Amino acid sequence: MATQSERLGYEFAKWLGVRTPQARVVHNSSAEWQQIKEAAEKAREAAVAEGDEIGEITCTELLEALELSRCLLLMSYVHGSPLLESSVAFESRETAEKTAAAIGRILMLDLVIRNEDRLPCRQLHWRGNPANLLLAEKMTSVGADALEEAFDSAIQRYRPRVIRALQKERRATSVDSRMSSHKSGLVQQSSDLSDIMESPKSSNLSQQSDISSECATSDIHIVAIDTGVPRRPPAGKRANDQTNYPKVVELLLNSAEYSMYLLYEITGGKLGSPAVNDNESADDIQVADITSVVHEFRSGFRAALRDLQGFYIFLLTLHQKLDSLLRSFLSIVNRTYAGEFEKEELGAPESPSQVIMGSCPSAQSKDRIPNENQVDLMDSELQRTAPRSSSGNKESSDSGSPLSRENWHGKRSGEQLRSLRLTTKLRDFHKFAKWNEMLKNEAVTLCHENNFNTGFFEGSDNNSVVDAYELKVRLEHILERIALISEAANTEKPSSITNSLFIGGALAARSVFTLQNLGITHVLCLCSNEIGQSDSQYPDLFKYKNFSISDDEDTNIGSVFEEACDFIDYVEQTGGKVLVHCFEGKSRSATLVIAYLMLRKNFTLLEAWNALKRVHRRAQPNDGFARILLDLDKKLHGKVSMEWHQRKPSMKVCPICGKNAGLSSSSLKLHLQKAHKKLSSGSVDSAMTMEIQKALNALKISRSGSVSPTQRRALMDT
Repeated sequence: MATQSERLGYEFAKWLGVRTPQARVVHNSSAEWQQIKEAAEKAREAAVAEGDEIGEITCTELLEALELSRCLLLMSYVHGSPLLESSVAFESRETAEKTAAAIGRILMLDLVIRNEDRLPCRQLHWRGNPANLLLAEKMTSVGADALEEAFDSAIQRYRPRVIRALQKERRATSVDSRMSSHKSGLVQQSSDLSDIMESPKSSNLSQQSDISSECATSDIHIVAIDTGVPRRPPAGKRANDQTNYPKVVELLLNSAEYSMYLLYEITGGKLGSPAVNDNESADDIQVADITSVVHEFRSGFRAALRDLQGFYIFLLTLHQKLDSLLRSFLSIVNRTYAGEFEKEELGAPESPSQVIMGSCPSAQSKDRIPNENQVDLMDSELQRTAPRSSSGNKESSDSGSPLSRENWHGKRSGEQLRSLRLTTKLRDFHKFAKWNEMLKNEAVTLCHENNFNTGFFEGSDNNSVVDAYELKVRLEHILERIALISEAANTEKPSSITNSLFIGGALAARSVFTLQNLGITHVLCLCSNEIGQSDSQYPDLFKYKNFSISDDEDTNIGSVFEEACDFIDYVEQTGGKVLVHCFEGKSRSATLVIAYLMLRKNFTLLEAWNALKRVHRRAQPNDGFARILLDLDKKLHGKVSMEWHQRKPSMKVCPICGKNAGLSSSSLKLHLQKAHKKLSSGSVDSAMTMEIQKALNALKISRSGSVSPTQRRALMDT
């Protein structure tokens, strides 16, 4: 299972764009297993003949492992050194940015599979192990020397086709993919560009080629090893994850400063910058432009997050199918052994199958999913029972089918009973064989269609139930962590208007760790009447001022201006910081912030609008709120400082008859052609030109937020 888990971890790495060694699982039921065994025996004999003690011991240990194991992980050897011990990956800005982006993806992978044995991170209580992150300057296969000419020939002939395929499929850039059979050595059938182009001769050729930088092979490869998927994290670690995951993910996405400190920590000071209270100086940092490196680190993390969200539905579907199939299996087992009461009458010895009755669902509860308290019992029983049952072993599939009514009255002899029991055993075997077929048709086919190699479905049918259950357990906890990550990613950083005033939407209001990181102490909510807003507040952490304002043109938002502005003034005077938010952070909160800048900072409407738009581009008050702001501008400054473009499209009015012609220019043109047939085509075109000019002028207003006095007079004239 450790071997299968390692293969599953490499598959997740491939989906998230993380380089791992080429690897595949070899099962003891395959012919290749026997060939490996024979080769180890011959190598041991050769070592004995040569007096090579180390070789003899190594081969003996391998043979012992082959006798005891069910499968092995065949993995290519990575020639490299620990990443953090090398300066090559950090010596220039370009390489440092690539390294930071790769680490961002690796961090996301380790969060998903919960691997604490690679990147050190105090916030997650990860001890880290730098040896599991390698810098490999060459990613060649062991048998590359013998196939050198074939590589070069294939590259010359198929390079354009390969490059196009790799551009189309992003995941092909991963080093990890399924390796071909032993007959072709360690050469992949579906290798990525870096693997194909790094044979001894073609490596130099590829470096000199003029292919795009996006597909060009880099001399530096960061490879993650030891990427197994833990079966079930201990309860204490799961509780820590529930607390720590949201904070780390949210702040990494929303805070460049936090990301800089985090990158510094997990790279041992190679990248990023220490926290302000650290004694180390920034002079020790080897990268000139820290900002760009941190940006790449966050970009790599975000890219891996998008990839993760891209195949989340597939993982969820696979988990549901496995869960449904295992329910069916337990139902079969439950029905099969429901008649074990007759064992005592026949004097049959108790079989291990009887034990499963303690954990199998009853007739009333067989459709219920095993909960956390049952799952440990299920593990042992499935592993004891499933291999025997699924292989059709007669002893372990002993019949328990209900006997006929005649048997209840003892009208049949013991010989007839034994014959009937043998018949039901054969029926039960077919039930389990049918279950294996269902597993292949549903779960395995789903994996093949999505190019997902689980590592759990390549062996014989004897262990299919256990393998399916083990994969389900791992997916269960992976999905739990993905949910934590996705929820933490569903946040946003509010926009800063002044040192003490911020604006945002409901997502910003629920981004607790981001608000705390910014030092926000108060929250002014304008949508407390909407569903979920009051429930999502944190009165223990922030002080709230709630208003119930609807985002409707007829709502008089001006009635709360004075009270809201007094609250903002109070926060500023007490040295705090306040977040003003509505649901989208677009209309109500934008209106109030503009009004505050006009009432308390003596801004004109134009100045307040431009100041807001510079930092919060999605701001757009509705037309009713805009009219209130225009009236306020005129009241405070005696004139209106800007024209306001209405959000709703205005009706097209016929310049001849004055009737409404519709919302679009096409409807106006059609009206002119039908209602005013005497007009020449030139006159119609002139009218359309006027409409187009109006639309262009309106577009300028919406983009810049203001127009010059000359433009304003021109618009009034038109």
